[in-house]
Amino acid sequence: MDPTKLLLVVQIVVQIVLLGFVVFFIVLERKRAVPTSVLDELKDVIKQTQELSDRFHEQVDKKIDIVTKIMDELDNRIQDAKSVMKVLEKTTEVTRQSRQYNQEDVLRLFRGGFTPVDIAQITGIPVGEVQLTIKLRDQNNS
Repeated sequence: MDPTKLLLVVQIVVQIVLLGFVVFFIVLERKRAVPTSVLDELKDVIKQTQELSDRFHEQVDKKIDIVTKIMDELDNRIQDAKSVMKVLEKTTEVTRQSRQYNQEDVLRLFRGGFTPVDIAQITGIPVGEVQLTIKLRDQNNS
């Protein structure tokens, strides 16, 4: 529940209770004389309750402002991160396109001791194609 709404509900409940006391004391006063000090104390309690409510409301407003600033900062950082990701994706794509490996490169890597899976990861060529290239070389050498 929103803190402001909670504050409003609590304040209304407190004021209803205090209003009930006032009505009760007015009814009693008509029946008998009630000392005015009780009503003065009641007024003081109502005043203190109002002051506490005002302070609480100020604190809630400050917290809302802080959370809003934090959310704005997070939004800015998310946008920055998205921009960096786009640049990295473009760079990765350019790098992949600049590396055009051929069958000779696959065979050199295989002679260098790399497995077909390693060669596929390095070159970006599917593992099956790497294995086929190696088998064709073996058949041609036989």
